[in-house]
Amino acid sequence: MAEHTPEMPSTIRTFLLRPGAFFEQRRDRLGGVRGGALALGIAVAVTAVLGVALRLFAAQFTGTTEVDNPARPPDQFCEDGGVGEITMSGCDEPATRTVEIGSLVWDQATEVLPGLFVGLVVVWIGLGVLLYVGAKIAGGSGQFGETAEITAWGLVPSVVGVAVGGATLVFFASTADLSASSPEMLLEQVQNLQSGLSGLVFLAIQIGTAAWQAYIWAGGLRAVHEISRYAAVAVAVIVATLPVILS
Repeated sequence: MAEHTPEMPSTIRTFLLRPGAFFEQRRDRLGGVRGGALALGIAVAVTAVLGVALRLFAAQFTGTTEVDNPARPPDQFCEDGGVGEITMSGCDEPATRTVEIGSLVWDQATEVLPGLFVGLVVVWIGLGVLLYVGAKIAGGSGQFGETAEITAWGLVPSVVGVAVGGATLVFFASTADLSASSPEMLLEQVQNLQSGLSGLVFLAIQIGTAAWQAYIWAGGLRAVHEISRYAAVAVAVIVATLPVILS
């Protein structure tokens, strides 16, 4: 007796293969509030996935460097008897300390991630405006709230793109020599990860993500704004291409 293989849930299958039908089925429920909640969820997911990738990327840096020791006061408080003949505590600490390059890279990443989360929400709003204006120019009849949720659904590929790009970054970093301690040499090594074969792979991932987004947006614009297939594709491709060009 042949085994029965569970099929992919119809909703997910429809979203992946026929986004136009997916949005047509939900047209009465599309709105800005739902779109905002979805966009926030995607922003959290992208930030979390990128955070994991950057943590693994930082672990590939094996070199060390010297940085100022925060436990030691500035030299003017420790030299020549201190200030007013009073020497501050901590002056017996070394002026510098040795730290791993990877920890510094991770510290920088943790400062960037919150801004990335906010930036993704801003990007969602900006892309939504562009899609709405483009659809209206093409004679669309949909509302901005509906377009906002369509825009949010079109950001789902970003989660996959970041996951694949992050895994690719960690893979190429693991095959490179990131043991240098000189900032100049480290910068050169990181730049090398963005060129050659690795650079082409990152570009392919970026283009693939944009194409997937355009496919989703085109289906949504056609279903909600009732514009022609060609107009919907044109608007979606133009908007999806802008982040690639500007990055």
